[in-house]
Amino acid sequence: MESIMKNKIHTIEVENNETQSVEKIIEQIRENKIIYVKNKFYEYEGVLDSISEHGPAIILNSSGSSGKPRKCFHHLNNLKLSAVISGKWLIEQGFELQKCLILNTLPLNHISGLMPIFRSQAWGCDCINISPHLLKNTRELLLFTIKSKNNKKHLITSLVPTQLQRLLAKKDGISWLKIFDLIWVGGASISSETAEQCIEEKIKLAPCYGSTETAAMVTSLKPKEFLMGFKNVGEILPDTKIRINTQGLIEIKSARIGIEIIDSSKTKNFKNKNGWWCTGDLGEINQINNSLYLNFLGRSDNAFNSGGEIVFPKVIESRLNDFIMKENIPINKFNISKVSDKLWGNKIKIIVEYKEHINNKNIENSLNLLKKFSQSWPKHEKPEKWIVKNKNTSIENINYKFKK
Repeated sequence: MESIMKNKIHTIEVENNETQSVEKIIEQIRENKIIYVKNKFYEYEGVLDSISEHGPAIILNSSGSSGKPRKCFHHLNNLKLSAVISGKWLIEQGFELQKCLILNTLPLNHISGLMPIFRSQAWGCDCINISPHLLKNTRELLLFTIKSKNNKKHLITSLVPTQLQRLLAKKDGISWLKIFDLIWVGGASISSETAEQCIEEKIKLAPCYGSTETAAMVTSLKPKEFLMGFKNVGEILPDTKIRINTQGLIEIKSARIGIEIIDSSKTKNFKNKNGWWCTGDLGEINQINNSLYLNFLGRSDNAFNSGGEIVFPKVIESRLNDFIMKENIPINKFNISKVSDKLWGNKIKIIVEYKEHINNKNIENSLNLLKKFSQSWPKHEKPEKWIVKNKNTSIENINYKFKK
């Protein structure tokens, strides 16, 4: 039996959107390599060695619309097509692509942080990466952006709702948002309160919908429609078809849907034999002025959004179970749920029930051990609250089935 030729996967570990990592990605793409772009701090995102696919290609961890965490493989053509389609959409809005300046605020291990590289190449425009430190120093950020814009006609960026919330809380942050001609907002639905504030300040938001699997957005609302009060994630882009199945789930058909990597190196199509990919998201399609618009209604599973990232309770449950068994912590059971958070959307709460006859000192020590263990987790997975169940814990706070 003939053996399948495998190609090496080159891992690039990134901290955020630092210039040296961008240069590495561009260089290795030019060399037709397969690149796994991985967050260096996420120790739970396994290592990949080789694959039967050919480069140039990108592999990313998906926490998007799949229903579970996955590794997503994209040939370069998928990313190029995504960049071209978004460029055509901008041209329809009156943008001159070569006169655009893209400011990238998102990490390179996310599809929305990676795409500005390929958009700037496809559009023939400049792209500047904004560090998390600069994004928090809004006065410095504002002055830097005004200086950088120079003679550029259009200023474009992408944000997740948590970043948007932080910027709206500061005067210079609002001033910074107002100088953009378009701000794509994905990762989660923005609250009605946030939308109202942006409309009042005339901030040109473009809420959109997409995922790692689709090489970024497949719908986008025009800024003028957002300012008119449209409450959806926009018109379906021309290279994509979207339908809602009988379970109310969003299904997508597009030439730029990636493939899934399973069992270290095997691959599997996200799409079925007819070319449709079923997401884990609920939605509805509305016709407005002869165009089809998508309304995102939320997730169908028990995953939830936290700071623009998806939290999968089952993943955290498995991680905690392994640690509890390894350290022999006397816990009977625990419950993972979400608590509302204005900035993050949701944060994690964990209620712990200890075995009987465990004294307070042991409880305190083991709880400190759990908290220390969770400090190495990604920010969006770090619990906001640890609650010990006792006789005074009201019954409505305990629910061992995950609460959506």
